Amino acid sequence: MTRAASGKEPLPPAFASWAAQGIRPRRASVSMLAGVPGSHKTRVMLNAVVNMGVSTLAFSTDSDQDTISSRLLARATNTPTSVTEEWLRTEPEKSAKLLAQFDFIRWDFRPDPTMDDIWLGLYAYHETEGRYPDQTVIDIASDVGHDAGDEWASLRDLMRQAKVIARETGTHLWLVHHCSDSPNTKRPCPRRSDIHGKIAAIPELIVTCGVDASGALYAAPVKNRHAKASADAEIRIPMTLTAETSYVGDYVPPAPAYVGWDPGEEGWG
Repeated sequence: MTRAASGKEPLPPAFASWAAQGIRPRRASVSMLAGVPGSHKTRVMLNAVVNMGVSTLAFSTDSDQDTISSRLLARATNTPTSVTEEWLRTEPEKSAKLLAQFDFIRWDFRPDPTMDDIWLGLYAYHETEGRYPDQTVIDIASDVGHDAGDEWASLRDLMRQAKVIARETGTHLWLVHHCSDSPNTKRPCPRRSDIHGKIAAIPELIVTCGVDASGALYAAPVKNRHAKASADAEIRIPMTLTAETSYVGDYVPPAPAYVGWDPGEEGWG
């Protein structure tokens, strides 16, 4: 069978500010994006996948087809999702044409896929495309069903399977996962130790994300085998978030406002 690619070469960057910190997802490896509920994990992941622009198989357990479609439409047109949700119903042809630009992403929206479903999805992709996808996303990891028993045993089994999937297919496997939402959890970006299930051993790259009291979004590399990281989330990268249009991007500092010339200041002459 044809792998997505050979080796562990980096994929195109998810965000320029991440790449500047050495955060580069790689083929044939496992990465994780984690955060507490309400930390915009799915928005961050959706924008990352769109920015990367590589063939992707995405298992979306947390968001249904209409939610993802309305967010993609919002991002593509800078239109609030409250409007693009209506487009799906009232302007289906227009919506379909706009969504065609994201055809490099193939979606599976079942809410509780099993590991067999993940493998079969990859095999089906290979059957139709003649190769495995460059990237595979599972959002949310803990929604994948297992026969391993309790939740933590299931998560550990998922991580073992994730490593096999990445190595055997050459795909980059992104897992979106939860962090503990407790008073002890570090904010805005959780520490590596705040990740549910203590399953940080397998991923080569782990980024946590979250918002501060003002609603500003940050991301933090808490594990990176190829660049500097801080397990305690001390390296924070500010991001731009426009939730209404589902846009997440690199932070651009606002330009200082021009206040005009003060007549009391000295002139140029």
